Amino acid sequence: MKKIFFLASLSVLLCCQSKTHESAEEADTLATDTLANQPVHSPEAFNKQLLSGGFLNYAETKKPVTENELNIYDESTNKYVYVDAEALAEFDFSFYSNQINRMLKKRNIQIPLRVSPDADKTFSVILGEKKIPLYTAAALKNGTHWVEGPQVFFSALNGQLKRKKCQEQFYLLYEGTNDLSAFLLTPAEHAILKEIYKNDPKEIPVLP
Repeated sequence: MKKIFFLASLSVLLCCQSKTHESAEEADTLATDTLANQPVHSPEAFNKQLLSGGFLNYAETKKPVTENELNIYDESTNKYVYVDAEALAEFDFSFYSNQINRMLKKRNIQIPLRVSPDADKTFSVILGEKKIPLYTAAALKNGTHWVEGPQVFFSALNGQLKRKKCQEQFYLLYEGTNDLSAFLLTPAEHAILKEIYKNDPKEIPVLP
């Protein structure tokens, strides 16, 4: 009888631990599945979901915006940033100092960034207090460094956000092109964008 009770208790404990450690991807999948079970909506209806979920909580202006007026690619929302991938790979982080710092400040988060003194040899930056090699010498030689660099950089930045208990992560859009951009989204917001653009996958931002 005690053995049965122990096994039952262990099963409940493992179940609770599994739920506690649910990843951002799992939460995203759950939100996507929930949306998929709902009736088909118009773009305006999805915009309404974004607005009601707090998409403009960190916007520069608190002027009311309707679902017909929402522009998710407006940097003043502090949810979107244009990234010059080639400039990033050449250690020009003006996009970070100008836009991402503003986005993080709105969330009371500070993550300092500076180029490593030995960047010419290690291709590294110092994000927070951690040294991050953005790409390898091989990537530089074969010309893929401006694709690899942003992926590594934003993955490291997301790691910093997780440690600071931020519920949002940076998702990349148009990877491998000069139009590289990033959204700072919750899993629920990302699920809405996946549903909006399910017939046009290139418009769906992805985790680096």
